[in-house]
Formats: sequence, C-alpha cells, structure tokens
Amino acid sequence: MKKLMLLLLTILVFGACKESEEPLQDAFVFGRWSAFCTGNCIQIYKLENDKLYVDNLNSFREAATITYKPTPLSNQYVAKAKSLRDSFPQSLLENPFSVIGCPDCADQGGIYLAFDNREGTLYWQIDADETTWPEVIRPYLEELTEFIDQLPQD
Repeated sequence: MKKLMLLLLTILVFGACKESEEPLQDAFVFGRWSAFCTGNCIQIYKLENDKLYVDNLNSFREAATITYKPTPLSNQYVAKAKSLRDSFPQSLLENPFSVIGCPDCADQGGIYLAFDNREGTLYWQIDADETTWPEVIRPYLEELTEFIDQLPQD
C-alpha cells in the first residue's frame, strides 16, 4: 500500500516533467462542506483543463462521488484557482489521504482538497476551525478560504 501511495505521489509531482503521448490530466479539487446544515452544505470546485466547475450537490450525502455542473464558471476565477493549485503545500503532498483536526465534529464543517487523475485521487480533509491548522499550511488555507468566499456558491 505504501508503494502504491508513493507511486501515485511521484506521478503527481513529476508527471508534468515527462513527455508522453497522453499526459495525465490532473484536476485540482477544493472547497468546503458541512454535514449538518440546511440549504447548500457543500461548495466544491474543480479546476480541470483550464476551466473551473462548481459542484451540483447540496451535501456529501447526495452522491457517492462529487459531480459538477457542466458549464464552467467565468474565466475570471481560473487564474487564482491555478495559483492555488501551483502553490499547494508540499507538506500536504507528502501526507496524502490525511485528516487534519476533526472536520465537522462540532458542526464547524471541513475543507476538502484533492488531486484527481485517471490513476486515482489524492485527498485531504481539514477542520474548518482555523485554530487546528498547522502553521506550515495556515497561510495557504487562509488564502484558499478567502478565495472560496469570492466564488459563486450555486
């Protein structure tokens, strides 16, 4: 299992350096969720092929996988989403499939981060409570949550 995770991480980190007939098409997924709320309890976004999509769910309980609206958001958001993808913390990449804090344990919600490609998914669940964030990723998460606040929610 550790070898498989290491292989996926290596492909993710160094995949862009290798030329092949069909390069990996990574999608950067980010957003936040809450299990016990009313209305739209999930705001997840996917950056894929230079387009940014918003989920078409109201909660994680609606579907086994996150699905997205077919029409991308305005291009005005793409550059910032790319910047967040490109500045993704190395400390998180070194620890995929991590849970930081206790997401939504006290109805505070959680932050979801992922990289998807045809080989699989690397993901992280992070407590929305800023006091649980490790200092090494705090500036990134602050920037990410500020950006999510600017994005269309529905």
